[in-house]
Amino acid sequence: MSQRIYPTSPLLGACTAIWRGDKLLLARRSVAPNEGTWAMPGGLVEVGETLEQAAIREVREETALVIEDPVFNRFVEIIIHDNSARVERHYVLAMFVARSARGVATAGDDAAAVSWFSLDELPDLPLTGRTEELSRESFALLERMAGGN
Repeated sequence: MSQRIYPTSPLLGACTAIWRGDKLLLARRSVAPNEGTWAMPGGLVEVGETLEQAAIREVREETALVIEDPVFNRFVEIIIHDNSARVERHYVLAMFVARSARGVATAGDDAAAVSWFSLDELPDLPLTGRTEELSRESFALLERMAGGN
């Protein structure tokens, strides 16, 4: 398994913005890095797994929800340097968007809690890095898809 801290190459992950109406499901992280902050469910891609399969699995493991046909949005890079300018962490995340019409979301895996939030609530939450920006972008993508544009 690739080491997450001071990796020898970037680590590939999948992350999903899950929407139910105008509410976004976020998971509060229970482990470092960013313990206690809210983020979209996601994690590392396993060997032999497609990006889409990883997105679906991570959502199920962290929230107990089953999503189908997540839509790829874009890639996001996260590069964190330590105080000596060494690369401490390097992730390349495949960002997906999905709708969840049913099911009860419950925290699992490395999520301390899960909850649904409106976009208006995001500025008041302790969020990881670019979660607010990517959440708004994902909602705009869903609106464009619904409008046929």
